[in-house]
Amino acid sequence: MSETHLPTTEPAVTGDIVARAARYYRMTRYLIIAMLLGWGGWSIWDGFFKWPADSAKYDLINSDMIAAEKAGNQARKNELAEELKNYKKHTDLDIFLNKLFGVAFPPLALFMLWWTLHNSRGEIRLSGDTLTVPGHPPVTLDQLTELDRKLWDRKGIAWVNYQTADGKEGEFKLDDFVYERKPIDQIYDRILARFEPAGASGGDGDAGDGEAGDAAA
Repeated sequence: MSETHLPTTEPAVTGDIVARAARYYRMTRYLIIAMLLGWGGWSIWDGFFKWPADSAKYDLINSDMIAAEKAGNQARKNELAEELKNYKKHTDLDIFLNKLFGVAFPPLALFMLWWTLHNSRGEIRLSGDTLTVPGHPPVTLDQLTELDRKLWDRKGIAWVNYQTADGKEGEFKLDDFVYERKPIDQIYDRILARFEPAGASGGDGDAGDGEAGDAAA
């Protein structure tokens, strides 16, 4: 979450401002991915191999116990009862759920890995008045047309619209959780100064909707 920004009329940072993927964002997702892979692998082993084999062995021993009891062989029955303690009868639902988890979790982990790397790919760079964002063409600050900051104070997220010199329009997101917080917040301040150059505030918008429209030329 971003902290409330103080009014600013001049950029406080000189030189390029570069925001790379946030370490915490990636590491927490790597941990979740590892858990999904581990859980999925364990579920494959249990659901497709161990639990069906345990249940089959349980049924076999239990059947032998019944036969021993009918034959009046108490010693054999007691021996089988001790052996039966090493196995558990798993329900069909338990086995099915493990198979489901085993099939679903590894692909989900791979998708999450792809999305994590894609969502935080490259770097967001402000060089002078030129802003470069992965997946978008370079734009200058005067080509920005709208700043939606409704989520900025609570979540550190702002949406920025632009229109290039050749008329191409687009929208990108600033997120100080996905990318390094300090440079993202500095870039946000520069963009905010573009829309509110005098006495700009990083808090609530004038109309309460948190949006800044087209700036005056």
